Amino acid sequence: MSKNNLIHQILLGLLSLIFSASSAFAFFEEEKPCGRAQKTAFLRDIIPTTEQQKIDVLYYGLNFDMDIPSTSMTNEFLIELKVLDSTLEMIELDYSTDNLGVGNITVNTVLLDGDTSLFYHDSDLLQIPILEEIETGQEFSVQVFSESGPASNHDNQGFNWDYEYGLRAIWTISQPYDARDWWPCVDYPRDKADSVDIVVTIADYMTVASNGRLVSTQDNGDGTKTWAWHVGYPIASYLVSLSIYEFYEWGDEYVDANNDTLPILFYTYNPPDDPDPYYMTDNYLLLPDMITLYADQFGPYPFMGEKYGHAEWGKSWGMEHQTLTSMGNPTERRVCHELAHMWYGDMITCFSYHHIWLNEGFARYAEALWWEERYGITGYHEKMAELVWLGAGTIYVEDTETDIFDSHLSYDKAAWVLHMLRHIVGDDTFFEILQTYSNHPDYKYSTATTEQFQIVCEDVSGLDLENYFQQWIYGANHPNYRAYRAQTGQDLLVQTIQSGLTFDMPVDFRITTTASVIDTVIRINESFMTFHFQIPPGEIVTDLVLDPDNWILKTTDYVVGLVEDELQGPLEFQLGANYPNPFNPMTTIPYSLDVDGPVNLSIIDISGREVVRLVSTIQSRGNYDVIWNSIDEAGHSAEAGVYFCQLESGSQVAIQKILLLK
Repeated sequence: MSKNNLIHQILLGLLSLIFSASSAFAFFEEEKPCGRAQKTAFLRDIIPTTEQQKIDVLYYGLNFDMDIPSTSMTNEFLIELKVLDSTLEMIELDYSTDNLGVGNITVNTVLLDGDTSLFYHDSDLLQIPILEEIETGQEFSVQVFSESGPASNHDNQGFNWDYEYGLRAIWTISQPYDARDWWPCVDYPRDKADSVDIVVTIADYMTVASNGRLVSTQDNGDGTKTWAWHVGYPIASYLVSLSIYEFYEWGDEYVDANNDTLPILFYTYNPPDDPDPYYMTDNYLLLPDMITLYADQFGPYPFMGEKYGHAEWGKSWGMEHQTLTSMGNPTERRVCHELAHMWYGDMITCFSYHHIWLNEGFARYAEALWWEERYGITGYHEKMAELVWLGAGTIYVEDTETDIFDSHLSYDKAAWVLHMLRHIVGDDTFFEILQTYSNHPDYKYSTATTEQFQIVCEDVSGLDLENYFQQWIYGANHPNYRAYRAQTGQDLLVQTIQSGLTFDMPVDFRITTTASVIDTVIRINESFMTFHFQIPPGEIVTDLVLDPDNWILKTTDYVVGLVEDELQGPLEFQLGANYPNPFNPMTTIPYSLDVDGPVNLSIIDISGREVVRLVSTIQSRGNYDVIWNSIDEAGHSAEAGVYFCQLESGSQVAIQKILLLK
């Protein structure tokens, strides 16, 4: 390849996600359980460049020499990497050219395997051409010498020169894509370095807190001190951190089941007007008990060879930097949440931010587990009640450029996915799932996707959970149940309606009579269903409750005595959002009819051509689902792209945009 063709192209494309769907939900088989408006149909993705996907970073060495008066740095970086694809022609590292956090960045020299190399640095990308034949598995070392500054005082960049309580504070926040603001890296969660060294030389009155374990400090005799931290476990770029200040240092310890001791270190600002903040004796000191609980539920603390702790920073919230959470306003909820990330987020990291719920939903749910431990089962359900979110939108993040951290979807609703799963499979199986996932050789200290977690759940539980994950992670909304009941002698007739999308869920029924309580579990998987219950002689039903202990994210209302007209179904003409979306090769399209009559449902391409007619018949009013398989009976597949689903009934027409990926 000529140098003229060595031009960087950032790949902003669509990840090919292969989903399967079936005509009927089947995740229970015959087994009984143990007891926001959607923003776009387009998938917006931020992924490594084509050349970055051909390498695996093994090691980062980060060396910063910081001058406080000028807010400037001279930097030396070492990146060691392995070639995954012999067609690699350019080593590409994300590295900013200018940002408010560090000021202007100038790369002075690049060495490739010790030799001075040609490089290009613009558009926040550092490119180093490979001018030789290479082989898969070959390893390279890249040294980058740069300088940055002067910087402005900021507190919302990847790297921040800040002030706290009138004193200089330096700290970093790199999630999701801001590690590149202060060092050259492959700035995506999927590529975790095996180890990292972080070395900082700075004024000797400052304390440098970072990831891993402190290897050494050296007084340089010139008013500066050099701090060296070593990370010996795999780590994603966004989890590397610095927090530098005239800290008050103190700590605690945790002793594990093997009698090994983990240091717990705290670096606090200790403001002069509050020399003994409440959290020093309250929430921080809950950590040994919290680690004990999570080690029992998730598996051993993942970084026993290093530490855990908190370093204060210029934010009022927390960030799960590996082994050293950056912490502001350390509420009890926040302390346990960030700790849980050491297992889910740090040890196992989401492969891409599409699957951020594997980080944030797990940590949010871990809050409820701590509440259960400390405040009992009532506290657990009270915590889950706080997390109820009944808005629209998918937990799967469609736009990884702007929509990653939706507190309701990625956090709260995602926690409910685990809460509901726990009830479906039972406590013993649920915690076995978490232990198996945490200890899985393919994911431990690596990355995972929703599909990979689903496979673990299915392997451990023995259930087919395809539709559970499709409807709750890739689908939108939640079940809306209406239950009608009428008693005739010993027969209790119960009829259920789901308005909107039809979910497939096991639902606890609690029937209360004048003399007894009857608990049972019914699978509700259709828009309209009828059930009969035998009531003991002489007893009158006084109440019927669906899901009395709130194990399902739902709405419910009740009618006593059957109203035949209402039972004909919803009185709204509606074409629902297909699920999954995007899809490949099949998707389910829900719709509702408010009157009896002729119905046509077609798939139309962007040129207006009808690709296939899925429905052309006369139907009664009610709720319906139809599946479009983009591969026809002859094996021909529709092309990837945007399509439109069009529903017609009489003079009524509804259209939805859908996206087929390949």
